[in-house]
Amino acid sequence: MDERMLKGIQKVIPSLINTKYKGQDGRIGVFGGSIEYTGAPYFAAMSALRTGADLVHVFCAKDASIPIKSFSPEPIVHPILDQHDPLKYIIPWLDRLHIILIGPGLGRDEKTFKTIVDLISTCRDLKKPLVIDADGLFLICQKPEIVKDYPGLILTPNAMEFSRLAKAVLDRNIAPSPVVKASDVKHVAETFGKNIVILHKGAKDVIVDGHKGTETISCGLAGSGRRCGGQGDLLAGSLAIFWWWAISAGASECALSPAIVACYAASRLIRECNTSAFKMKQRGMLASDMLEQIQPVFNKIFETHSAK
Repeated sequence: MDERMLKGIQKVIPSLINTKYKGQDGRIGVFGGSIEYTGAPYFAAMSALRTGADLVHVFCAKDASIPIKSFSPEPIVHPILDQHDPLKYIIPWLDRLHIILIGPGLGRDEKTFKTIVDLISTCRDLKKPLVIDADGLFLICQKPEIVKDYPGLILTPNAMEFSRLAKAVLDRNIAPSPVVKASDVKHVAETFGKNIVILHKGAKDVIVDGHKGTETISCGLAGSGRRCGGQGDLLAGSLAIFWWWAISAGASECALSPAIVACYAASRLIRECNTSAFKMKQRGMLASDMLEQIQPVFNKIFETHSAK
């Protein structure tokens, strides 16, 4: 399976040629960043950029904007999530963004959640592909109906977040565990709808869609026992850009659906970044160490070393 998936990923990675314009290889919107959490949207944004996105916009709370800008000049930062009528400022940007990522460092402020509910509704009308992670998943557990039958959505729960999702949509108590039954993940995905994909992060990452009878994909290669914060944000950022590339390549180049291919690509990349960084930093490894490994690991496992 891993070799088959790897070949599919290599087919969707765009070539680096000098006839392209800025933004063609991916413009990602990250919605997250609050007074408490500024690292998460930074890691997501930088992961997308290091994986190969051309531009990343971060839409955050005002108090998060200066720290995020201070971390790096690379992301474009919009300090509007907690302002009056933020959707008025967000909507003009949506047509320019290929993939929307909701959740890293979002926080759980009720006013911000209301903005995100309205944003998801607007994105549904635009058929805008969504990745929902972290506090975005907490919102989905409160209001699962807002993403039911969404036309293109990837949810990325860890063990605890998946347990909450299962309780919300199946009314079943599934104990949080890094080892999950694929059938449970599949059941939750089917409940949300055919065009929903779930990437359950655990000892093995389990990837399923909402179609009955389709194949379950897993990725358990590499990784380490070091569970520092920020790894999920790295995965979410790289997932967003891989998904855009898979969509751009078209179904004929994807062994499975573009969303499934993107999930496996992001899982494989971040797991191997974990392994690579752990070899150098061991118990002291941080997400920032993993971020620095994205380029060499990507080159090792995804580039064909032809005229890329």
